[in-house]
Amino acid sequence: NAPTVQGALETAVKAICGENLRVHGAGRTDAGVHARGQVAHCDIAKHFPPGRFRDGLNAHLRPNPIGVLAADIVPDDFEARFSAIKRHYLYRITNTRANLALDIGRVWRVPRALDADAMHKAAQRLLGKHEF
Repeated sequence: NAPTVQGALETAVKAICGENLRVHGAGRTDAGVHARGQVAHCDIAKHFPPGRFRDGLNAHLRPNPIGVLAADIVPDDFEARFSAIKRHYLYRITNTRANLALDIGRVWRVPRALDADAMHKAAQRLLGKHEF
């Protein structure tokens, strides 16, 4: 029952195309998690000059903190979710007693001393290719 990026995009697409269309993302994030470089697709019938669809989406997405960087025509068999070839994850911890300002909501603040050597040793198990 909370606002979603998908919902905002679908509302913007409807405003531009006049159709209720489903926007399909390459993946989902948990509440409070921020995605960068997310890829999504929707099947629209209307043709737009280069850049116009992207600009229209961005105009209708305001004031949401969502920005469409590119909107391109793709082959008919493209599916954002199944055509994705990799994903990258970045987890940030800041080790400071001071409250967060600019990074609030994007960084985990740990005010007590951390054992960086133990954390590095444990993180080595996460490196590499994993099949989830």
